[in-house]
Amino acid sequence: MSELMKWNFATKLETYKSMAIIAGRLIAMSFPRKEQRPGGPDQRKWWQKSGFCVQYQIEKRPGVGWDRDYVEFNKAMTDEKGNLKFNGPYCKIEDYVALSKKIGLDYHSLEIKWHDGICWFNTGLTKWKTDVDYAGRFADLSRKANITFLYYYSSIFDHNPQFDSIQPLPRITPSFLGLLPDVDYKIYADYLRGQYDEIVQQYKPDGMWMDWWWSDKTTRDTVAHFSSRHPDVVLAFNLSSMFFTSHKHQHYSSGEAHALDGPFIGKREEAGGIISVLTSTWKWANLYRVLFKHPWELITPTSVWWQDMNLRDDIHDFVRQAAIVMACGGKFAAGTSALMDGSLYPDHVRQLEILGEWYIPRKELFLGSYPIRYLGYAPKGVSVDKKDFNTIACFYKDGVLLHVINMKGRSEPLEITLKGKRWEGAQSAYLEPGHRQIKLQRRGSNKIIALPKDDVDHIDTIVHLPGIETI
Repeated sequence: MSELMKWNFATKLETYKSMAIIAGRLIAMSFPRKEQRPGGPDQRKWWQKSGFCVQYQIEKRPGVGWDRDYVEFNKAMTDEKGNLKFNGPYCKIEDYVALSKKIGLDYHSLEIKWHDGICWFNTGLTKWKTDVDYAGRFADLSRKANITFLYYYSSIFDHNPQFDSIQPLPRITPSFLGLLPDVDYKIYADYLRGQYDEIVQQYKPDGMWMDWWWSDKTTRDTVAHFSSRHPDVVLAFNLSSMFFTSHKHQHYSSGEAHALDGPFIGKREEAGGIISVLTSTWKWANLYRVLFKHPWELITPTSVWWQDMNLRDDIHDFVRQAAIVMACGGKFAAGTSALMDGSLYPDHVRQLEILGEWYIPRKELFLGSYPIRYLGYAPKGVSVDKKDFNTIACFYKDGVLLHVINMKGRSEPLEITLKGKRWEGAQSAYLEPGHRQIKLQRRGSNKIIALPKDDVDHIDTIVHLPGIETI
């Protein structure tokens, strides 16, 4: 059987298994059920909680798209001897870590090998690397700032000229080295394992974020190597949330979402044609809240798209995306690109500062909460009297946090109705952050929270309801 046939079979099998798992979980959850609020001290580790991350990215080059012609690209990046002729983007690691500290994030990541194969770290296995050990700087400064740090590493594609002789599709980005016959693939497999050891031994990162999960040998070899040689390094794969069979092989799964709302999957026109993209943060985050028992993350560009550096039309949509993901129990990661001189795009910095200003006073509310796996897009018995306000409930300390996401940033009074026995335990209500008590009224068998417009946050109105044990 050819490698391609093996890959097709493995991909179909993994897809069918994922569909079966989804169907089984939805069937099981369709029966009446309640969840109990967790008790006792919070023993979860950083990667098991929600949180906010920035991934500092260095692959963006003006005029060069994601799916580039690597024959021509590599010619432009080499000297007459075939060595790397590096011309950026550079990195200003001090600025990155200072920004991370300022905006109060919980963990951050640095791309140290993208699909072009250029290594931003000290490696003895290739000359296709930068003169500066940016990974080392990132590790040192992150530790001094007491920030949990990861590295992004592209395991699935690598267009280092060192692998030209075994490159299946040298002119396009998605050239799967893991689909080669074993005799050819061994060259790259040895390289991967060697670099993993170099990275862990030199820098001791808290985690590695791989791009991306696939039914190929690079993914299988990466999982096997880290589980056997570096089990304490937190491992996550991009797009792995889509493959349910992947979840047991990593510490948390990751996936993308590129807009506040819309369809699950949309279309985007790129230079190479129309591509499918994962769209709605609202829909994907709620789906993962329902289906996932394991930790998960959603990553989105700080800009409107990975190769489009403009911000969203409403810059607060980015903050709403973060609120939705973290209220659903996930981690929110923002991909942020650098200019060729290493400085971050000024608009991106301001966008992240806006998120940080909003997040810092609310950090403990998100980190200390637990997701509730109710079906649907609203907790049972909760309704809001205005359109464009969506609700999410999660357990928190002695009760429940009710997040009311202001999808359009409307400034108007709001009435929240709590109906049913599951809300009977609520005898008081508090507006967070600040823990200011607000009125919890009775209207027949229902409980009502009437908020004046000044109490309605333009991002996420958070109401703390103590006394609820189950929902």
